[in-house]
Amino acid sequence: MSCVRYFAYGSNLDAEQMARRCPSASALFRAFLPHHRLDFTYFSTRWSGGAADVVPHFGEQVWGIVYALDAAELVRLDRFEGGYQRVFLSVRDEEAREHRVVSYQIQLKRSFPPTSSYLEKLLVWGEHWSLPEAYLTRLRRVPVSR
Repeated sequence: MSCVRYFAYGSNLDAEQMARRCPSASALFRAFLPHHRLDFTYFSTRWSGGAADVVPHFGEQVWGIVYALDAAELVRLDRFEGGYQRVFLSVRDEEAREHRVVSYQIQLKRSFPPTSSYLEKLLVWGEHWSLPEAYLTRLRRVPVSR
């Protein structure tokens, strides 16, 4: 059984959701993607608004959770990540150690405000994982769709 590390920064911060999608998933540590910012570049029909994506931006960081999961479950996770493309990224843990991970990004980026329910999910789970307060404060300031 081969194990992969997956970096979640959007709705998959939700450990319960990840357990349903990938039963082998286990949270390993908090991490950040340096020189990127969180944006909402994909319209999610599930959420009726913008869904999270990472966009290059010098000096910013996107925080999330690195999960370990069975490599075979990545195919299953792909089905939930419609519109996203699987990518390899280098994230850093809180001690600034680099880790190569799998994640997802939107290739054709546009701009869509998230719904309040989607943003609330990111905040609830960001608080659950004790993501940095400065990062959560930036999330709280994201304008939502009406």
